[in-house]
Amino acid sequence: MAAKDHLILTAIGPDQVGLVQKISEFISRHGCNIEDSKMAVFCGEFAVIVLISGDGGSLVKIARDYRDIEAETGLSITIKTPSARRAPEFFLPYKLTASCMDHPGIVYQISGVLSRLGVNIESMETKTYFAPVSGTPLFQIEADLAIPTRTNINELRERFAEMQREENIDIELTAIKS
Repeated sequence: MAAKDHLILTAIGPDQVGLVQKISEFISRHGCNIEDSKMAVFCGEFAVIVLISGDGGSLVKIARDYRDIEAETGLSITIKTPSARRAPEFFLPYKLTASCMDHPGIVYQISGVLSRLGVNIESMETKTYFAPVSGTPLFQIEADLAIPTRTNINELRERFAEMQREENIDIELTAIKS
């Protein structure tokens, strides 16, 4: 099987029915494939990031023609060639979940601990919701982490335990079994 090349398409703009169909049709019409994607609507704005694979010639055509789909959808679209990949480092996959009463700085604090210990956030989703009985605003994070094998997991757990005590944030760190 021939090696595949990649492009990353990002788009943002007013949400409307059919955007995913129009974007996916554009990619398919150019003979390419959606390998991975994340999509969401925030306050009426649609946002998507898509990893597209295909042969080099087809990807060049997508990069050339993306203004067509931009005009058709009203989205602001950017096309980017992925950066060269670094040499792979051995890592352990973990899932982090955290929840607490909503307040500014939660993502900053948690990501700061991870960054200082060399942990990469591979995927993260946050949401704010209201407690069922009290209506108190609550905040939740779910993240997939790549923890380098050189990182001391016990040190990471201890730093999160400190944060739990000081900031009243419930944090769970769970190894993902392959």
